[in-house]
Amino acid sequence: MNSSGTDAPTTSVPLPEGVRLGQTHGVDVLLIDTPAATAELLFDGAHLTSYVPAGEADLLWMSPDSAFGEREAVRGGIPLIGPWFGPGRDLAMEVKHGWLRNLRWDLASAEREGDEVVLTLRTPEDVKALTASVQFRIGAELSVDLTLTAGPRPLDLEAALHTYLAVGDVREIEILGLEGADFLDNTRGLAPDVLPAGPLRLTAATDRVVDSTAVVTVHDEKSGRRIVSAPRGTAKTVVWNPWNTLVTGMADIPDTAWPEFVCIEPAIAKDGYVALEPGQSHSIGVTYRIER
Repeated sequence: MNSSGTDAPTTSVPLPEGVRLGQTHGVDVLLIDTPAATAELLFDGAHLTSYVPAGEADLLWMSPDSAFGEREAVRGGIPLIGPWFGPGRDLAMEVKHGWLRNLRWDLASAEREGDEVVLTLRTPEDVKALTASVQFRIGAELSVDLTLTAGPRPLDLEAALHTYLAVGDVREIEILGLEGADFLDNTRGLAPDVLPAGPLRLTAATDRVVDSTAVVTVHDEKSGRRIVSAPRGTAKTVVWNPWNTLVTGMADIPDTAWPEFVCIEPAIAKDGYVALEPGQSHSIGVTYRIER
């Protein structure tokens, strides 16, 4: 992990062994380096941009053309999506995927448990519509848990962990665990459809909101590994890749980079939203592991 910059960030939270403050891409980050894994976590968006378990390549894909900085939506890693998904349930929201990823989050706690690092970040106190906290457990496996609490008004909550998984070639992977599930096809105006009975293979631009909370395994033969995604507190699984047909309209992804990733997103979205009364909370989470 490359760090740079002369103005070191500060925090009042004591940092355990294996965690330090730094800068990368010109922004403040937490840098994790333990015998179990290395990782990079931005304060902007509470955005994990790298997770490398010992002996493995990075679980996460990051676009070399991503923007960084205040209120920027970073392309790659694990963006935190909410309090709505896409343009919202009524398709009327101008800011796509909500504003959680546009906030600068505060570090609430940092602990070391054996070879694992546990980091908790929270939204600033001046955010009133809702409060949110996210916990990252970084070790031989990666766990992410996002908790959102409604403010003074009821909230129809949508949220997702918009994870970009690095793969050898998206055209050659198999996605297991979603067989036969109903889904909405966002490349066809949210038309309803059903996934095949066998493993899912992507052959074109894909944006599917799948009615499944199952464990998903990405079999990536080219990279010689399987990525297992075990969600919790979710209602949907989103599968996304822009393919060569849609990537040309995305300024922050190189036109040739689309085969390098697939997004498998634990989500509460569309008819899977969660209705919260003032002060009520809901958590969504996922654990990732790499198998050879």
